[in-house]
Amino acid sequence: MAAPEVVERAAQLRQQIAFHNYRYHALQSPLVSDSEFDRLLRELIELEAQHPEIVTPDSPTQRVGGEAAERFAKVRHPVPVLSLGNAFEEAEVRAWAERIRRLDPAASQAGFVVEPKLDGLTVVLHYTDGNFVLGATRGDGETGEDVTANLRTVRSLPLSIPVDPRGPRPPRRLVVRGEALIFLKDFEELNRRMEGGGEKAYVNPRNTASGALRQLDPALTASRPIRVLCYAILDSSDGPPATQSAALDLLRSLGFPVADGIQPAANLDEALALANDWAARREALPFEADGVVIKIDDQSLADRLGVVGKDPRGAIAFKFPAQVVTTELLGIDVNVGRTGVITPTALLEPVSVGGVTVRQATLHNFDFIQEKDIRIGDRVLVKRAGEVIPYVVGPVPEARRGTERRYRPPSECPRCQARLEQIEARWRCTASTAPARRSSCATWSTLPGAA
Repeated sequence: MAAPEVVERAAQLRQQIAFHNYRYHALQSPLVSDSEFDRLLRELIELEAQHPEIVTPDSPTQRVGGEAAERFAKVRHPVPVLSLGNAFEEAEVRAWAERIRRLDPAASQAGFVVEPKLDGLTVVLHYTDGNFVLGATRGDGETGEDVTANLRTVRSLPLSIPVDPRGPRPPRRLVVRGEALIFLKDFEELNRRMEGGGEKAYVNPRNTASGALRQLDPALTASRPIRVLCYAILDSSDGPPATQSAALDLLRSLGFPVADGIQPAANLDEALALANDWAARREALPFEADGVVIKIDDQSLADRLGVVGKDPRGAIAFKFPAQVVTTELLGIDVNVGRTGVITPTALLEPVSVGGVTVRQATLHNFDFIQEKDIRIGDRVLVKRAGEVIPYVVGPVPEARRGTERRYRPPSECPRCQARLEQIEARWRCTASTAPARRSSCATWSTLPGAA
């Protein structure tokens, strides 16, 4: 049995590590250096190794992931996890506001909260007596999948609340809605690592986060830079906060990560001005967002308005201009990098994506072209988000006219004609002295290579 001073020291370490995790991952404002943090974590690991009986479920050492599951159990949500109706023009937002005013005259005096519409995977987080006990995907809104073990590996998610001991007492039961996502800078770094190891690059942050969170082995989830941002209280033993603004304040004070820049608006005109400001800043956002959510701040009013279908009447998603468009694939060029890696690039009919004219987009690798059955002459979906390089999502088979041509990848280096070798999903020139190895960009058009 561990001595009382050992139990007390372990509790102190868990509290300090959780607080510094919150400062680093949720606030991006660390108070200690990486080496100081590592020293605290190593001390806790050693104490728990010497005294396994003192390990607690909320210990930071438990984030690494446990046994792989054979499948995910189903979880019934305590309340419906609703979707949102969409608006694409200001006029549609004003029409929504007029509809809810007719339903309840109090809506004419309503204030609003404007939040980013995060492009990730919705998660539902359950806390009992301040401890994280269950995490689930949204699923169909009524029932989701139990991904608790995977969510435990997400460092921005507090395993116990409040994170700061000076924070408020948490409700005995609390259910929070959030979004699991990968920030753009982390996604770019992840892809650099994948490509450096000869592995496939990921296509986009959203699918990467979703796929990683639904891995049966939590250790695989832990290896991906997933974060969680929270934005709603679904259920609470203390009753819901009176306003959405108060709900966000409570989440922040308990230590939940909340997106920066969320602001209240006194009326609809202010809400639309804030929405336009978010749209103007979308390229500078650290995460993918495909619009904003305009919510009535008064929660009792929002509840009275009810739902239509599966959409709450008290909120609406105001989408940004599309960042996914279609255009024609004119051809495929091959780039030979300085290490001899051969990568394909799409040549496109110029198209505006999010206000930027795009003529080229990445095709990731030759396996991607084959798996997606992308053909020269296809209408293809092209996406651009933030600072991520534009990429081809896939073809639009329904638009084919019968003149499209299957792509045939090169069998030799287009720069020096040496043999190519395949390493995982990458093709590389075998000639160590090939001119392409000394060239940062050697391009060869494969338009004649269409079969």
